[in-house]
Amino acid sequence: MLHKIMILEKWRKAMDSYVNGTVKTDEKTISVRCERGKTLLAVLRENGILLSAPCGGNGTCGKCRVTVSGAVSAIEAQEAHLLHEEEIEAGIRLACMCRISGDFMVSIEKAAMRIETDYRAVPYDLSPMIAKKKEGDMSEFYRDGILVERVLGDAANLGLAVDIGTTTVAVYLCDMETGTVLATRAFRNPQAAYGADVISRIDKIMKDKKALAEQQRLISNAVREAGISACGERGLSFADVRAAVLCGNTVMEHIAAGIDPSSIANAPFTAPTLFGAYYSAAELSFLENEHSILYFAPCFASYVGGDIACGMIAQGLDACADNVLYIDIGTNGEIGLSTRNGLYFCSAAAGPAFEGAHIECGMSGISGAIDKISLKDGKIVFHSIGSGTPLGICGSGLIDAVAVMLETGLLDETGRIVERDEAGKYAAYIDEDETGASIFLIDKEHSVYLTGKDIREIQLAKAAICAGIYTLLDKAGLSLSDVSSVVLAGGFGSHIDKASACRIGLIPRELEDKITAVGNAAGAGAVAILLGGSPREAARTICDKSDYTELSGDAYFMEKYIEEMMFE
Repeated sequence: MLHKIMILEKWRKAMDSYVNGTVKTDEKTISVRCERGKTLLAVLRENGILLSAPCGGNGTCGKCRVTVSGAVSAIEAQEAHLLHEEEIEAGIRLACMCRISGDFMVSIEKAAMRIETDYRAVPYDLSPMIAKKKEGDMSEFYRDGILVERVLGDAANLGLAVDIGTTTVAVYLCDMETGTVLATRAFRNPQAAYGADVISRIDKIMKDKKALAEQQRLISNAVREAGISACGERGLSFADVRAAVLCGNTVMEHIAAGIDPSSIANAPFTAPTLFGAYYSAAELSFLENEHSILYFAPCFASYVGGDIACGMIAQGLDACADNVLYIDIGTNGEIGLSTRNGLYFCSAAAGPAFEGAHIECGMSGISGAIDKISLKDGKIVFHSIGSGTPLGICGSGLIDAVAVMLETGLLDETGRIVERDEAGKYAAYIDEDETGASIFLIDKEHSVYLTGKDIREIQLAKAAICAGIYTLLDKAGLSLSDVSSVVLAGGFGSHIDKASACRIGLIPRELEDKITAVGNAAGAGAVAILLGGSPREAARTICDKSDYTELSGDAYFMEKYIEEMMFE
């Protein structure tokens, strides 16, 4: 009897350590049960509710804002420093720093994100990864001439092309018989809850080996859901998806394949694999059909991934073009140079500033983000996504903001924001923070501004990318005048004002008239590999004719990097 009482007492204490909570999002309201003492961010992750946390939940970025009521920990100094007084009064907390002490309610507003799915690509002949033949009342499916599946009736032959970006994911449902894209889906990468950049996500994996399986589960489930949704839109069955091509940076591909990428973050920064490989549906959980296959695009190096290979293939730059620069601006600014003598690549560690991370009022390209800033009739004007109340500023807006500051003299060549008495007729756009340092007021009414620290983040990012461009040209024995064109790839590249990019020194000014934005080139390449024989052959051979430069130990790069820190 005493033993039973002891067991019941342990059970009661265990139950007392759990509390109830309600989580409201734009789409749904759910009830959760969790242990006391856990952070809200941990509770949300455990229940499949994804909240962006650019710093990975380390309490440094201040972006994981939620509205909370109920029994939670008191706000402490670090959290209070990252929030405005009116936010604290409204019950807004940082999910990574707010701990559960009793029953609670949390509300999360999810704004729609601007994600690029359109693209431009060179043509190719249709020769799908899986070919279909009709034999009597059976549909037969072949890969490289080998029968892999027989189905009764006239079954569809579908494929998925997936671009797994660090921030966003694009999925293309394709008819492999006709070569057409039937539907697209685009969404935030759910792994963003583990950090805005690949290093943050690797850090989580290094600290907790369960994090690898969790991040892999998040992306595979999200792709499956997107594929099911796209098939449903066209009245098709997800079971008829027989092949998928996945591309992403090297870390994203490792996580998607369930391979630990930790070695990429530690010297000598070697990737366990560079892919260009097929997997069966049984090995990974992206597809439903047990006979289906997945192809992971080849990566050039630890920090130049399959997304760049796919983008280069989509633009026909794998065949050694006439001195064409290919630039994908992101956390790792990946740069390619296609010449008659071969392909050159590098990865410039730009940091997540252009994703809105490490910027005081920074945010992703979602509704409410200021995305365009310009001078009009002597006034600084801006546009926000959705044309609603400005909530912060995204990457394209940051580039415009710095360009306008340089144009108006509010920023000097060293990156110093001038004081109000130096600003002349633009003095109203300068204020001071609590330390007395100058800040640039973009929207005073809604407290959207840039600090000196923000400018430094942008300087570091733009200097890395521009120096990377010069380094590749030097390796190829070329100058700026030898460049015939510049391909700006990725969703972010589609929204950048090229004049602003050149004004701040992100791209050399001499190249401004040669810049063309091509949209989601990586997604275009994944579609091409799925549907075309020549793109698949290009994917097989592209790494053999490439020369990768590791910038961290390159003396020429370091020299140019220091030079390009300055503004002209």
